[in-house]
Amino acid sequence: MAFWNRRRREKKEQEAAELAEQMRLAQEEFDRRRAQTQKTVSNEGTSLPEAFDDNELIPGDVAESKRLVTECCEAIREIEHQRELATIEYDKVSERLTDIQRIDEISGEAKDTLHDLSKRIMNLTRERNQYKNRSLTITDAQIRLLDPYEEVLGREVKKMYDAEMYQTSINGDIEKLDETKKDLHRQQRQVIANQRTLKKMAKFVILLIISLFVLFAVLYYAMEVDMTYPYLGTILLAAISATVIFVESLRNRTEAALLGKKINKATTLLNRVKIKYINNRSLLDYDRAKFQVKDAAEFEKIWQEYVRAKEYERKFQENTKQLQLVQDQLLELLRDNHVVTPDIWLSQTLAIIDPKEMVEVRHALNIRRQKLRERMAENDEAKASMLAGIDRIIAQTPSAERDIIAIVQSYYKES
Repeated sequence: MAFWNRRRREKKEQEAAELAEQMRLAQEEFDRRRAQTQKTVSNEGTSLPEAFDDNELIPGDVAESKRLVTECCEAIREIEHQRELATIEYDKVSERLTDIQRIDEISGEAKDTLHDLSKRIMNLTRERNQYKNRSLTITDAQIRLLDPYEEVLGREVKKMYDAEMYQTSINGDIEKLDETKKDLHRQQRQVIANQRTLKKMAKFVILLIISLFVLFAVLYYAMEVDMTYPYLGTILLAAISATVIFVESLRNRTEAALLGKKINKATTLLNRVKIKYINNRSLLDYDRAKFQVKDAAEFEKIWQEYVRAKEYERKFQENTKQLQLVQDQLLELLRDNHVVTPDIWLSQTLAIIDPKEMVEVRHALNIRRQKLRERMAENDEAKASMLAGIDRIIAQTPSAERDIIAIVQSYYKES
């Protein structure tokens, strides 16, 4: 008896395990197909017959049936959302096609005005793109740096050129004054050397005269010779030598004093020029740092680029005003002719002018509308398949009918 009870229990456990495995496989297949369905509906709206085959829904107990119905309701909600988006887009495309028909029906003077405005918009847009794609080497940071000085930039460039030329002149003056000062020092050293030579000559003359006087005295006492004339000659030589030495020494002292004054004047001038050098150099360094340039040549180049950039900006602003005016006129003309979406045609003026281009636009819109029709039809089919699946679950699980209907009603209330 115990043997048969154990066999019966093992058989029930086996059947329960098989049922659980069957439900697990069904759930995995349902989840896989649902994920594929949502991805397809969201992206392309392609055909979904397999993903929403109600024969694939295999209900089990009440809890499993409720879960499957909940999944179906969520899928229906997503399908209805995609259907609504497709409908909105379909209406927009239809409006575009209707607008094309209304534009084609414009005739007479209004049509000429329409074409004229469209051509002006195309030309202004082309000019606008040229201004946007300008080839300038100046950066936005440099433009922002120069903007506060826009009115005085020309004078600032000239001032930097003048300062650099003045700096060159100052450098030349400093070099000349340095050479002059060196030359004066050389002359001063030469005068000092001449004065030293005169001192040596004076000593030599004194020694010579003393020696002659001694010699004449010895000869006079030794040989009793008359030395009157030699004495007079020696005295005359001494007088002449003293006069020459005195005159040369006086000239050297005068020249030395004059050279000293010249050196002082040269030093004073050099100091004044160096002060100018320092001030002008400081001004140059400040202006170069202020405008972030290396020299006046670079400053002039950047200034010219800045002028070009400002000219481009002025023309761009003028172009913008003209373009806005013409676009407003075109919009007003299209609205007067009952065009529902006039703003779109601001970027499709070529289609207004060229019939071939308009045919291409109409063809593209027709293709889009056809795809939207297919997408909405597939959404409707998918929703019908899901509803059929819910009906089948109710039919196979009558005990859960009330709960299933409550779930469906709650989803519809939320939506």
